[in-house]
Amino acid sequence: MRKGSVDCLVGLQWGSEGKGKISAYLAREYNAMIRSGGPQAGHSFYVGDKKFVNRQIPCGVFNPDCYFYLSASSLINLDVLNEEIQRYGICPDRLMIDNHAMVVTDKHVKLEGERKLKERLASTLEGVGAAQVEKVWREAKVFDSYASEIPELYFFCNDTESAIDHQILAGHTILLEGTQGFGLSLNHGDYPYVTSRDVTSSALLADAGIAPKFHGQTIGVMRTYPIRVGGNSGPTGSDELTWEEIAKRSGSPKSICEYTTLTGRQRRIFEQSSESLEKAVKVNQPDQIALMFIDYINHEDYGKSQFEDLSEESRRYVFELEDESNIPITLIGTGPKTEHIIDRREDFERRKAKSNIHKEMRWFFPDNFMGTDWESGYWKRYTERMTA
Repeated sequence: MRKGSVDCLVGLQWGSEGKGKISAYLAREYNAMIRSGGPQAGHSFYVGDKKFVNRQIPCGVFNPDCYFYLSASSLINLDVLNEEIQRYGICPDRLMIDNHAMVVTDKHVKLEGERKLKERLASTLEGVGAAQVEKVWREAKVFDSYASEIPELYFFCNDTESAIDHQILAGHTILLEGTQGFGLSLNHGDYPYVTSRDVTSSALLADAGIAPKFHGQTIGVMRTYPIRVGGNSGPTGSDELTWEEIAKRSGSPKSICEYTTLTGRQRRIFEQSSESLEKAVKVNQPDQIALMFIDYINHEDYGKSQFEDLSEESRRYVFELEDESNIPITLIGTGPKTEHIIDRREDFERRKAKSNIHKEMRWFFPDNFMGTDWESGYWKRYTERMTA
């Protein structure tokens, strides 16, 4: 039985496990989605045949009944944020950005380049680490400083903790969409080949200002073969493989190769590490696992939608992994698209999002959004949309 209404979605490996796809798939079950972290993590998902990549906003954007929050621990690239706001036509009645979120600038990108982080650690050089350092030194210019100067941002800026708390107390369902993966955690990962923050399930709650008593379940996402980004990105505790070997093992008649969403680098791929998985499970305590890339075990399982239709080899892999981790594998990815999911959950295990909550939430829109700055167009667009 769930203790609370806030679920955590965490990567159990070194990122690129498929969190964006799972977030998009589960979006209809949640009234709110929260993202922390920075723009160096590109979460990809499909709507039909069209691929989308979100670097700032959670992946449930096509659920019109879902609200989105970028927490106080977020790091914001204003150009990336604006592009995503414009791409999806998001108004401030659906997206709130915490006034204490950090803004990443060209200065931070330059600093990381000067430190040669790409050569030493295969960094994406998005300036996130340098921005974190500046925030720790209390020298940062945070989001509300920019929002007070830029009308297009002004209405998005507010105290997310209060808004999130309101949704929790109203019984709304909430998903924390984690970024990166456990192996990249600053405190628990393969230091120094890590990201600039902790990315565990407990850290997700703390980053969003949510008390542990409201935590419901943790969904751990993992791949059949873990990956790391190309370059000097560090170990995984297991043997590195070639993409040719993956294609051969799966019996795929076509070549298989993956490239990172953000930098376009060829990914490194590895054998599964029981020791690394055990540590990830111990620290994050997932209640269920979403297993991606089952078609890398047998290519004939690509796109299948029923567990019984999977090959004997893939079903055996799932059963053995469940025995090893002692955690049920409830979601199985059989391809890149959002609908390429085998859902093994029982009905009672699924979230039941409340419907028609817009009127209930209307009073909690940011005060500045309810102001008289007609030139921004947000209030006009909102009222037109609500009365259409």
